[in-house]
Amino acid sequence: MKNKLLLIFFSIIIISCNDSYEAEEFKAIEDITNDYLKRNDLDKILNPPKFSDDQIVVKPNIDSLNIKVYLSDALLPISQIKEDNEWMFKDNSFSASDSIKFYSIRDSKTFKNLKYSEINKSKIKLIKPYRQFEKSQIKVSADEEYKILKFSRVCFDEKRENGIVVVEYLVGYESGTMSGFNGALLIKKVNNQWTFVGRK
Repeated sequence: MKNKLLLIFFSIIIISCNDSYEAEEFKAIEDITNDYLKRNDLDKILNPPKFSDDQIVVKPNIDSLNIKVYLSDALLPISQIKEDNEWMFKDNSFSASDSIKFYSIRDSKTFKNLKYSEINKSKIKLIKPYRQFEKSQIKVSADEEYKILKFSRVCFDEKRENGIVVVEYLVGYESGTMSGFNGALLIKKVNNQWTFVGRK
């Protein structure tokens, strides 16, 4: 009887730890999705560059924008991505202190043990003016721009103050044109919000 109670107790602890990890992972993905869209897309849209001194730049009203984002619900094992793309985890161009954090997380046991998982992407709240859509919703006749974001599992340090996640970010058109970024990001928790660390 005592052994059964101990087994139940440890099972509850393991399940609780897993739920806690996945809850933090979901928050990190939601925060990084919005941080990435804001810094790499929205800021450029709201503050378009001038190509000449006499050019008049018309800044769009954020309320007039409606930008489609496709999020993948599949989180691939980050160690598997590293095996196929070693370059992502070598020359990271971070500061010395951030490089130490990056490599420490990369070489951790957690990094090696994270398995395939999925997230409920419908619960991810996007910042204005972005909204989720499915690729099947693109009109065949339209050459409309949209964003695609895919993530690996998020590997945190022990205190869950830093982490690594692989992001694939694509800007696409119905016509088939694609451009974007694919790489491993160091992320940090600042004021209870996850943000990615820029490279030098």
